[in-house]
Order: sequence, then C-alpha cells, then structure tokens
Amino acid sequence: MLRRVKPLNPAAAPSEPLYVADLELTPSQRTVAVDGRPCELTSTEFSVLEVLMREAGHVVTKESLTEQALGRKLTLYDRSIDMHVSNLRRKLGPGPERSPRIKTVRSVGYLLVR
Repeated sequence: MLRRVKPLNPAAAPSEPLYVADLELTPSQRTVAVDGRPCELTSTEFSVLEVLMREAGHVVTKESLTEQALGRKLTLYDRSIDMHVSNLRRKLGPGPERSPRIKTVRSVGYLLVR
C-alpha cells in the first residue's frame, strides 16, 4: 500500500544532485552514491534520505519526516520511520571520520550530519 502513495509534489523537487559529505543523491535518476560507490536503497529509504539531505545540519522532526517521505501523518506507536532510518544507517555506513551520519535527537527527530 505504501508503494502506491505518490510524492506530495514531484514537480516541486529540483532534479540537480544533492551533496552532503561523501553522499551524492540524484533525484531525477533516484540514485545514491557513497564515496563514489552506488548504494541500493528502497524507494522509501530514498525518500527519507532525500528529505534528510535537503535539511542537512538541521533537525527534522519525526512528524515532518513521515509526512514528507511517506506521505501520511505520524500515528501513535508508529515506528516505521525509525526502521527506515535504521536501515539507512546500516546501508550508508559511518561518515568519513567514522562518525555517525544520521544522529537521533531524542524525543524530536533526526539530523543528517554535514
């Protein structure tokens, strides 16, 4: 059912690549590269990463991340966004200085480190 959800406004998203540290995300081709190597992500993981990269250096609330990436409201006891972020951490690996790429801001949301 989640795969059928359309992005909120696909025309609003620019197609030029996004760069944060050694991450490269190309929205028009839906590709991600880590240090020049391709990284396979699910559609939802890609959407979550795109939101985090557009807001790199700023905390993105779970509510905002769920609405932008999943296209629905966050509900009570909904842990799906946490699982997608966990999968992203595993697939992307640590940052260039072996530090975490995505930090959890307790009781608020997530932060992609620049």
